[in-house]
Amino acid sequence: MRCPRTGTPLKAVKVGGITVDISTACGGVFFDHLELQHFDEKHEQRGQVLADHLKQFIPMKIDLSQRIRCPKCIKITMQRHFYSPKNIIEIDECPGCGGLWLDYGELEKIRTLFPTKADRDNAAKEFEENILHSSEYRDHMQHLEAKEAMAKRIKNIKQVNSFLYLFNP
Repeated sequence: MRCPRTGTPLKAVKVGGITVDISTACGGVFFDHLELQHFDEKHEQRGQVLADHLKQFIPMKIDLSQRIRCPKCIKITMQRHFYSPKNIIEIDECPGCGGLWLDYGELEKIRTLFPTKADRDNAAKEFEENILHSSEYRDHMQHLEAKEAMAKRIKNIKQVNSFLYLFNP
């Protein structure tokens, strides 16, 4: 596999029994589907070992707006999105294999932002609560309810018209 940022070969590194692919050129790391969950919390020793290992590489200036291809599914462009509802850390995810590419420093930021799964879950719950109580959400729901009510009235009118047509052809 090749680094999606530099095109250089990725190096397979085994950390705590899990193999990840790192770029020695830019300090990025590729996780196969669901592998990140073994590295993302503060208490996970393998995550600290990997984060420390990645620090030795000098980060290069990269254009994060540049879309990259998955190192595993080379024809698929990865989707860049926020890792969490806090909209602080953006990561790249392959819609094909579910692999994740983290650029230099992003693993450490994830580990700092959400030291535990409970912290991540609380942030998600807080985000959901904020959305549900926002005026934009209430306005949207009222708009949907109004559209549904209008659709129901139109359906009733059509049924009445069909019924009347039977008696007045």
